[in-house]
Amino acid sequence: MWRILFFTLLYLPSLVMAEVKVPLMYQLVAEESRVPAKLFYALILNESRSLTTNNNVKKSLPWPWTINHRGKSHFFSSREKAFQYAKSLVAKNDSSFDVGLGQMNWRWHKDRFNSLWDAFEPYKNLSAAAAHFREQYERPECNKWELAVGCYHRPGQRYKDKQIAQNYTKRVIKLWTKI
Repeated sequence: MWRILFFTLLYLPSLVMAEVKVPLMYQLVAEESRVPAKLFYALILNESRSLTTNNNVKKSLPWPWTINHRGKSHFFSSREKAFQYAKSLVAKNDSSFDVGLGQMNWRWHKDRFNSLWDAFEPYKNLSAAAAHFREQYERPECNKWELAVGCYHRPGQRYKDKQIAQNYTKRVIKLWTKI
């Protein structure tokens, strides 16, 4: 009997993980912040995905060295290069850019990190993104996960913000259904 229990505890999590298709780090961060792992992964895919080719197979995967500056996405080959670009923006007193996997806006979320360099560390960036996602869910006007997705992107309550949030939510939900 104990062998069956041991086997179940040892292998069941990996069997379940294989079905979920959410990478382990995303799942751990989601659990830590008490957000739905598949929906969180879909949100991150929507924020920072890049097309990669491996063995002639094209895949969309989140890319950690991503910066969105004033609506233009920049994908860097390394953390150092992304950091240098972001640092150059800050030196010009421009903090209106999104960083990393969760595309955390530096102007509004820099207090979630110890430094700009930390904002490009994947685990720290995901943790900040998951915390922000959870905070949006806990707001009375965003108290359903689908609403929290829109609030993650557009926390404002103006009509224009609501429209943008709804369109954003549709894109994330479409990704979510494929996970």
